Amino acid sequence: MEKELILTIDSFNIYQDEKILIKGDMASGKTQFLLSIAQQLPKNQFDFLSQTLNDNFISGTVGENLAFNLENDAVPRHTILTSVNTTADLYGLSDLLDSQVNTLSTYHKQVLSLAQILIHPTPILLLDDPYALPADYTGTLIVTGDFDPELFDQVIDLSKAPSKSEHIDTACDYTRAFNPNKAILSVTELAKDISFSVFEGEKVMITAPLDIRIADMIAGFYDTPGEVDYYYEDITHQTLDKRGRKIGYVMANPQDMIVVNKISKAAISDDILALCGLSAFKHDKLSTLSFRQQKLFTTACILMQDTPIVIFDQPEIACFSEILHYLDQKGVTVILTSASKLFLPLMDREVHV
Repeated sequence: MEKELILTIDSFNIYQDEKILIKGDMASGKTQFLLSIAQQLPKNQFDFLSQTLNDNFISGTVGENLAFNLENDAVPRHTILTSVNTTADLYGLSDLLDSQVNTLSTYHKQVLSLAQILIHPTPILLLDDPYALPADYTGTLIVTGDFDPELFDQVIDLSKAPSKSEHIDTACDYTRAFNPNKAILSVTELAKDISFSVFEGEKVMITAPLDIRIADMIAGFYDTPGEVDYYYEDITHQTLDKRGRKIGYVMANPQDMIVVNKISKAAISDDILALCGLSAFKHDKLSTLSFRQQKLFTTACILMQDTPIVIFDQPEIACFSEILHYLDQKGVTVILTSASKLFLPLMDREVHV
């Protein structure tokens, strides 16, 4: 049976129930292409998941966000309650139903953004860099992101040319001396059975379940029942201002960090802008940057603080090898949390918790 043609855009045909991947380098126009598809689709026939996480939610609780689409479609109240509870169980959100969305970790925001679409799916889903692919969805799926092309019926590649900054720079020497007898950071029972030390000048990748807010707890943005020591000083209950002089923290969600509307207002040096691939955007509004470029902007802001420790929570691979080489030269201790094995060759060791 021949598939029904839904849309033709820029010489690409999109057929009913196809799975389509839009790939390309950073700032190659993936999001804009996805938006242009959305603009030509009939209303109420598709849902759009934005890679800008906070744009996916209404102000309110997790439960209210899960119920939102159902309420808009006048689904009976008892059906809404059943669907919300079932979906919350499926996605591990049951304990968070009464939590305000703005208090969630980046990981739980990623989960919720997808769950609230799949609770009442439309025939077409447009997902801009989702944290995962919806396994059981049977409609037309169009996504951007770093997914296996073999999983899709069609791949649209917007890359203009291979980008060196998207890959590990093997020309850089990432080895450096560090003192294995001098811990710059020690955590004890950060969460249940999670204790480890990081040595002065070391580069450590921490692998942990995504629902454990390791980086937030070390940086002081989420309470820990345990203890965090900087050298021999207990900083567990220090203010964010004091702790921030010791630990620079690049959050996974740049919207949680951005407080200016233009790059030029952040007082970032030209060298750091170049390092983070942002020189051409120096006078641009942050709202015009892609999500990944915004993450590089927040990275640049933290690099300007010149802290002895820098934590990267789910960083971008783009420009990362160059950024790490810069930190290597300064002897900065680096802590990275990520599920991606791409970063492992750059680290001194991996800590499983």
